Amino acid sequence: MKIHTRAGVGALFLILLQALTSTLKAQTYSLVDLGALRGGNTIAAKINLSGVAVGQSGKMYGVRTHAFVKVSGSLQDIGTLRGGEYSSAFDVNTGGAVVGEANTATNIRGFFWDSVGGMQDIGVLPGDTASRAFGINDSGQVVGYSSGAHGAIAFVWSKSAGMKPLGTLPGGNTSEARHINNAGSVVGSSTTRSGETHAFLIPSGGSMQDLGTLPGDNFSEARRINNSGSVIGSSSGPGVTHAFLWTPKGGMQNLGLLGGDSSNPLDVNNVGEVVGASTAAMGGRAFYWSSSTGILDLNTLIPSNSGVVLTSALGINNAGKIVAVGAVTKDRSQPLELDDTHHHAGPIHAFLLTPTK
Repeated sequence: MKIHTRAGVGALFLILLQALTSTLKAQTYSLVDLGALRGGNTIAAKINLSGVAVGQSGKMYGVRTHAFVKVSGSLQDIGTLRGGEYSSAFDVNTGGAVVGEANTATNIRGFFWDSVGGMQDIGVLPGDTASRAFGINDSGQVVGYSSGAHGAIAFVWSKSAGMKPLGTLPGGNTSEARHINNAGSVVGSSTTRSGETHAFLIPSGGSMQDLGTLPGDNFSEARRINNSGSVIGSSSGPGVTHAFLWTPKGGMQNLGLLGGDSSNPLDVNNVGEVVGASTAAMGGRAFYWSSSTGILDLNTLIPSNSGVVLTSALGINNAGKIVAVGAVTKDRSQPLELDDTHHHAGPIHAFLLTPTK
């Protein structure tokens, strides 16, 4: 009996030691509000290695919302397409070229923007009416999807080659491309012959591969791929969604939860650090994950007197800088609701988190 008791104490000690080691290794961050365009709400989407952040800012629910670029100082409004009043930026490459979506007088279109040519409508596939652009690499290749009467199809676009369809998984009829790395490998999601949606990978020069799901799940989607070929996304089954990290050697790994029933990764850098959003006891919370720390609530890694609750982390660059979304709250004992009518939350703002050690 004593042997079993000692073994139990020893196991508990190892668990506590592992938790302490993870905490000691965890990065801490300073916090800076990125500000806002007219309207008071800002949602950042990506930050590049040079610290250029992009996203959208304006009124809640898309009213007078415009895409922005922040290099230094205040946000720069990069405008809209002709005939439209809405735009949102989703990605920025090392050179500062930006992609996203904007409306025209009749439809939503994917756009490409740079400081020289301004905002450009990248068009649609033949017969389609709308498009969205989600990812761009340092060569200026853009991915997203084009849609019309027959559904959505993933594409790759460049200034020199225009827009080309990427197809679907065998038997599928719709697909969406979410990101492309510097080698030209593309990730996204596609329907399958059985009607389920699965994450896909198209290696540079290769064909579309089904990445599958976590055990017991039936749905997955891939969101980003880093230059090492690591893929992040989410896998869902009955009542739960888990963030995953997929690697060519290790396959699909469950990144865990913050105590709720869902976690969604939104970016991964070339070091393998992952950020995203997860449900927790007090509502949605931004998370950070690395192989050494596991999944952590980002709110525990920023100054405790900040008065800010981070609900989602949307981008992390190779220097470890993070862009996250949250709000100033007057009552931390209540779940945070990000709307203008809730008494516990202020306007939605984007925040830049910079490593402090």
